[in-house]
Amino acid sequence: MMETAEFQQRTGDGPMRGRSKIVQVDNALTAFHAVPADRPGTALIALKAVVRQCEAYVQHKEGKGEGQRLAGVSELQQQAGDGQAKFRTLAAFNELVAEIDRLLERGANPDTDDRALAAAAQEVSRGIPPDDFHAMMEGQVRTLGALSGDPDLPAETRGIIGELMAAAQRVTRMQVPMNGMPGMKITAGEGDSAEFTFNVDAQARGGSSFLQGHLAHELTHVAAHQAFGSSPVMELVEAGATPEEVRALATERKQTLLELQQALRNDPAFNDFQESMLSEKLVYGAQPQKLEQYASGFARAGKITEEQRARLVAYGQAAGDASGALVEYDTVLNQMLVYLHRWGISQDNPFYVRLRAAAQAASDRRNQARSRRGAGPPAPDPAPDRAP
Repeated sequence: MMETAEFQQRTGDGPMRGRSKIVQVDNALTAFHAVPADRPGTALIALKAVVRQCEAYVQHKEGKGEGQRLAGVSELQQQAGDGQAKFRTLAAFNELVAEIDRLLERGANPDTDDRALAAAAQEVSRGIPPDDFHAMMEGQVRTLGALSGDPDLPAETRGIIGELMAAAQRVTRMQVPMNGMPGMKITAGEGDSAEFTFNVDAQARGGSSFLQGHLAHELTHVAAHQAFGSSPVMELVEAGATPEEVRALATERKQTLLELQQALRNDPAFNDFQESMLSEKLVYGAQPQKLEQYASGFARAGKITEEQRARLVAYGQAAGDASGALVEYDTVLNQMLVYLHRWGISQDNPFYVRLRAAAQAASDRRNQARSRRGAGPPAPDPAPDRAP
């Protein structure tokens, strides 16, 4: 990357420069060179700003006869684009997540921050060596498990985290999906001996609370699959359920999600970003056609039989417009439990009270299914050390 003085020399450092839009490029380049060497995430964001300002200048001046200046700006844009690769590191990812955390602590909305931190974190994650990324996520698992030692953690959440820590023993790989979608999938074995790979949504839109909520969501898929004896689609339905039982279950879950939506509406305890995050989960937990879509996709990939696909489609049809409640209900409840604890929401909050009750009822259903299957309760897991 050329220094600011060299760039100015190449692009005409005359007395009229201060009145040109090229000053915005100057400022972005100066800001990049001012970033300390131990701030790779900040450096990446600053480089992206250089690229944006170069693009804006070229667009503004193209065709206006400033060949020498445009050539210098284009050269800088190329350097800034090429230079981003060296900052796609684990340290940069952690720094970006920490910056999102700082925004949330101030009550700011990361979605409206013009630095696009979440998108940058996702981009950076793809450059982290796979073993390093897996190790980082192991630290996130330990951090999630360590919440059990927090005296302010609700009892319902503490029990569920114990269940999730047992499920985590089944996850053998945590990685950034390069082509596929985020989520949990079976990659070896079947039934109670299945092993799982976790494709992580590394955008970390809500910082570390997002990552830990995301982790709770996906580990719930594993725990529920083991509890219910379900197919590789990991439907939240006990093996052998009838369509009538499924219809009643979906109706109950849909009603609970509607009650939670009503409790959330206009609650001053949540800022706009938090309300948006929760509302998304409440809708996601009961979307129409979701189980049918999953079943068809898994069948096309050869991961379930035609008999399994037909049964799951029948379940989805029995659920009416709440098919998603048969595959994403327990998961979103546990995800939101982690969000609310990390956000420091009062346990007396009406939404939190209703959420804990719903999550406990779902946990009880999983434990009852384990008992009926003779699987017993989740295996106890040693209290994990807090991740550094």
